[in-house]
Amino acid sequence: MRQILNMDFDWKFHDGDIVCTNFNSVHEIFENPSFMKSANCGISKVGYNLHKWDDIKVPHDFRHYKSEFSENAVSSQGYLTTGIAWYRKEFFVPAETEGKSITVEFDGIFRDSEVYVNGSYVGNHLSGYTSFSYDISDFILYGENNAIAVRVDATKYEGWWYEGAGIYRDVRLVIADRLKVKYSGVFVKPEVRGNAGGLEIDVELENEAANNGDAKLVAEILSPCGEKVGEFDTTIKLEEYEETCATIKGEISNICLWELDSPKQYKAVISVYLNDQKVDEYTQKFGFRTIAYTVENGFVLNGKPTKLQGVCVHDDFAGVGGAMSRSVIRHKIFLLKQWGANAYRSSHNPPSPYLLEACDDFGIVVMDEVRLMSSSKEFLGQMTDLIKRDRNHPSVFIWSIGNEEMAIHGRKVGVKIGNHMLRVAHKLDPTRACTYANNGHWHDITIFHEQNGLHMDVYGFNYYCLRTFDMYEKFHEKYPDKMIIGTENGSALSTRGQYLPRKGEDTADAYTKSSMKIMIWSNPERLYNISAYGEAYTTWGATPLETFRTAEPNYVSGYFLWTGFDYRGEVVPLDWPSTITRFGLIDLCGFTKDLGHHCRVKWSQEPAIHLYPHWTFDDNVGELEVDMVANTEEVELIVNGNSYGRVENPKWDIVKNFVKYEKGEITAIGYNNGVEVIRTGYKTAGKPAKINLEIVQPRDYVADGEDNVFVKVDVLDENGIHCPNADTLISFEVTGDGEFLGCGNGDPLDLAHEMNPSRNLFNGLALVIMKTKRHTGKMKLVAKSFGLESAEIEVDVTIPGTDVLVESARSKTKPKAAEPEKDAADNAF
Repeated sequence: MRQILNMDFDWKFHDGDIVCTNFNSVHEIFENPSFMKSANCGISKVGYNLHKWDDIKVPHDFRHYKSEFSENAVSSQGYLTTGIAWYRKEFFVPAETEGKSITVEFDGIFRDSEVYVNGSYVGNHLSGYTSFSYDISDFILYGENNAIAVRVDATKYEGWWYEGAGIYRDVRLVIADRLKVKYSGVFVKPEVRGNAGGLEIDVELENEAANNGDAKLVAEILSPCGEKVGEFDTTIKLEEYEETCATIKGEISNICLWELDSPKQYKAVISVYLNDQKVDEYTQKFGFRTIAYTVENGFVLNGKPTKLQGVCVHDDFAGVGGAMSRSVIRHKIFLLKQWGANAYRSSHNPPSPYLLEACDDFGIVVMDEVRLMSSSKEFLGQMTDLIKRDRNHPSVFIWSIGNEEMAIHGRKVGVKIGNHMLRVAHKLDPTRACTYANNGHWHDITIFHEQNGLHMDVYGFNYYCLRTFDMYEKFHEKYPDKMIIGTENGSALSTRGQYLPRKGEDTADAYTKSSMKIMIWSNPERLYNISAYGEAYTTWGATPLETFRTAEPNYVSGYFLWTGFDYRGEVVPLDWPSTITRFGLIDLCGFTKDLGHHCRVKWSQEPAIHLYPHWTFDDNVGELEVDMVANTEEVELIVNGNSYGRVENPKWDIVKNFVKYEKGEITAIGYNNGVEVIRTGYKTAGKPAKINLEIVQPRDYVADGEDNVFVKVDVLDENGIHCPNADTLISFEVTGDGEFLGCGNGDPLDLAHEMNPSRNLFNGLALVIMKTKRHTGKMKLVAKSFGLESAEIEVDVTIPGTDVLVESARSKTKPKAAEPEKDAADNAF
């Protein structure tokens, strides 16, 4: 039967290329004889130890791991240097697996990778974002130790944002029968038929043996509660050493739909029988839901008109860079869901499989996007891999075949490429629509496409043709039956907690001349201040509230704001040493900015109000702008007991007051029908007195060596009031059954290494990430700083891990590693 083994642990890492690869080679005279004879790459042979190697585990982003910032590096990549590196791992394969199929699966390596096993070249992969697998059955030494080596060349970029480097997603080893379900070889096509659900399940089989005759495929359907609700089968004709396909059909009754607020999912357990013996089992999750696009009702999910409230996101987070574990990814999606977002655009590349799993589980729809718009064999192959991998996820509602391809869109070559990609996408997945994220003068470009035969299923438009906010309306007048999605909107910049000019950023010298040409400073009084007020944006951009106004018509399905989170790179309009973008509505640590609160409040179904700035400033600061954003009928500002009057609250705007600063207390109140329904406020903080630690979204933790605990760090005054301006240096120590993983503070100018256990607070906040070990127990985080009362927090790790590791390389003195405890953790975060 199929075994899926975790291969993330016990890797070795070498920074830089290795020119001399010979090791017990038959051609020692040559430094690199890898391709002169088979199995001749010495780095991937057991016992190779000719260079210095670091002990690491994957996911691993070696750019973040090194954190070598350089003013001469690429600004759009966060000024982090890149390069070439090697990874290697030794492991044992039992003798009894001989005759089985052994496959290594990589969820993603950035970027150009070469894989070798036991000296043999296995393959190379170009894309840094698509998942892939290699059959290594012929290269394995059964009953012996084995070695795998991966060379990663990250010197070429795919995007104009920080992309990380190395084996930055998960790796696994799959041991299965020679007759098995193919990698990404199951496509479940659910159909809603009233209260019943029709199923059509396409299954691709690999037959790597001399199997002839009939095989039986059985699909057992499990409900969201795990109960068996159906079983269907079919027979398939095998031919030796040939791939083949079959379709299983059936229907189940009383189905549960996958909804944004109740994302119910089913499982199809596919079993393969040969001569009445079960030889393989493959489990695929899926969901029942309907999607429609109508100009009368917009985006319709399960018959309900639903406005897409989305964000665009890059793969990056504080403390880990691009090496985001399943836990980090789920944490980010949880924050977005809690914040009110219901849609996610994987801009501009295929996401981690864990991203889609999280969106499936939390109820967020996904625009799944290819990296490059092209009909070449390479890029059609990448799109094929993406669609086949992701088409079972109920969260994926649309495919994007490209983003802002200015060199080809609006030209006949682009029409040909687009139509070719649409044909392939619709053949691979006839159940979903496709779009393209068109930019620039997209109105005229789309007319050209329509006139020349390129007809998108749903039209995706980035921004508003240089802030021409009636462009959606003009497009609708010309094409009244066409649907629109705002595939990219916003692009306002802000810095969390920054209300006054910051030294080093308050003059023209901090900004690039080229970037300044594309900037709008809507408030001249805050020129050269990328403040928390969010008044600076690109010439094509807009604020979130401006975006919300334009998306009200039903023929606009919704929008995707740029961006959900800050990310490294794209530091415009600033220059060195700024390394993090300011486009995010949430900072790199997951702390919501004021512009993010605009979205949270306006999207909320419950009464909500947000007030800013805080109320801790120097006495001589003078007059401050105080803003309230709310979803109530009326709002009122009270400063030190004095009311500024109850006023009507605009639907898509904020209420501003200008207040002379005096220490004390500030309060914002929201009213509906004349009755108070929500209030918030701040008190002036005194001097920092003690450190405060708070777990972000506490839950049960899994002892799998990969689960993470996220801890917010701030300081309080003697009365327990948060100190919003604190920049205190705090050191961290993790003891017990856990480890320190990384930390961050969201400061775009902070070049400190995020894997060092200390950090300055930035505008009062920092984040620490801890990692579990592979056994249950307790971990403790202690935070200390000179002159402050220290703090500690203890975390119980209670859920045993259920995954099984690839066995480590055996030695005469090293016993076989024990397997982890096997209690189920299906409902764990």
